[in-house]
Amino acid sequence: MSIIGIIIGFYGYLFPGNINLMVVELYHTKKYRLLLFMLSLIAIFESIYCWLSLSFLNTIKNNSQLYQTIEFSSFVLILLMGLWMLLEKKQQNKTVHQNTITRGVINIIIHPQQIPFWMGAGVILNRFLPLYMNTGTITLFIVYNAIGCLMVMFTYMFFGNKVLNYFKLNISQINKVMGSLYILLAISQMFNN
Repeated sequence: MSIIGIIIGFYGYLFPGNINLMVVELYHTKKYRLLLFMLSLIAIFESIYCWLSLSFLNTIKNNSQLYQTIEFSSFVLILLMGLWMLLEKKQQNKTVHQNTITRGVINIIIHPQQIPFWMGAGVILNRFLPLYMNTGTITLFIVYNAIGCLMVMFTYMFFGNKVLNYFKLNISQINKVMGSLYILLAISQMFNN
């Protein structure tokens, strides 16, 4: 049953965001060593977030104030990232590309949606895959999840590069669209909560 981690890992990074844009950018500019390092970071931090969230799910669920604080902080971070992307001035291409990579790294380490995502996924998983399972089973689940994350990154590298070439879009236009979507998401979620 741990193999469901591949599906969850793939789904978790399926929607475009700073990390996906960074991977596409590094692949598109042929910075393969840095790309390999970033893919390793993605897998490592995804695994850390997954393990922490699943391990402390019951504690966090029982402390609604902690959960609400984490959730609100996530939306503030999304809002700030969106503002940064949207208000980024048309600069030299090198600066825009570097900012895309910087935002990707920040989101790998301080991923605003990870804990709320894993809280929700953990509650759903708990019905099918008990979270009090042994260390070996949860480790296998985390490894499968990391494989799913890497699979979606490879999908983005291949198709993202094709889309960028096909539409002749540059990364600053994509950042403006994504920044606007991030701001809308953050504001709507803050008002809904």
